[in-house]
Amino acid sequence: MNSVRKHVRLGVTICRHLRLALFVLGLWAVRTQVVGLDWLTPMPDGTIDDCHNEYLQACANASLVFSDAFDLCEQQANETELDLSIDVAVERLQIELAASEVCGNLQICDTLENDLEYFKCIRDNGSRNLVILSEITYNSSSAQTRLRQDYDAVYRTYLLCTLDAQKSYTEDLRQAYRELSHCRIEANDYLD
Repeated sequence: MNSVRKHVRLGVTICRHLRLALFVLGLWAVRTQVVGLDWLTPMPDGTIDDCHNEYLQACANASLVFSDAFDLCEQQANETELDLSIDVAVERLQIELAASEVCGNLQICDTLENDLEYFKCIRDNGSRNLVILSEITYNSSSAQTRLRQDYDAVYRTYLLCTLDAQKSYTEDLRQAYRELSHCRIEANDYLD
């Protein structure tokens, strides 16, 4: 997930750097005109600037769309996990009740003072507890296996969702660059 966020930040960072570069160039152009260094200032070219403005806007839009898609993937994964925890709570409760029954069965024997009755109680309850402990082992192993499969399915769905978002983001950036290149070619042809 962190690598996906780094890609988003990278796209946003590139767009920010381009905006900053255009801003600094604009300031430089204004400074040269104020100081009287018009010969350093290139002829204004609204067409090229329009091309870059459209490109920057397309990059920003692509980043926003990707961020929204990524957030939706996380939200869906988190909501799915919340649904799973409801099932886990029931499984845990059943296991805890069974464990309490085992302890209760042994505590009954602790109250007996006669050694013969005590050992008989432990033997009888030990057999019952063996059945209960076997059920606890089976139930916990089964719950763990099902839960692992559920988490794997959630992660797989999340991963596929973020990959689709990343693919779409990359394609949007490619399209923005193609449009920038096409716009610049048209602007250069217009200037010639």
